[in-house]
Amino acid sequence: MKKPRRIQLITYLNPEIHGRITSHAKRTNMSVSKVAERILESGKFPDKSLDQAILRLLEINADQARLGNLLLKGMNETADGHMVRQMQSLLRDVRQTQQQIKACVAELKP
Repeated sequence: MKKPRRIQLITYLNPEIHGRITSHAKRTNMSVSKVAERILESGKFPDKSLDQAILRLLEINADQARLGNLLLKGMNETADGHMVRQMQSLLRDVRQTQQQIKACVAELKP
């Protein structure tokens, strides 16, 4: 028999706390159960701005990847050795930036 992925929890709350949770759920466009789950996991209300910051960092990381791919393509199509060395240096910088962005995202994720 399969284990249930989620188990229902029935609880009684102070009306003020219930109101805070439901209003936060509406503001962040999340379900009440998801807000309650995140509060129990992290001990605080989920922060939508943090989620948006993480998404923005991931978009920047994707832009960096596209730039790196263009540099690789340029290196393959260029015969000038000096230009290739400059592109390799830029590519190393792009890859380092990507690693820093990934580390930052890992720190920000709850």
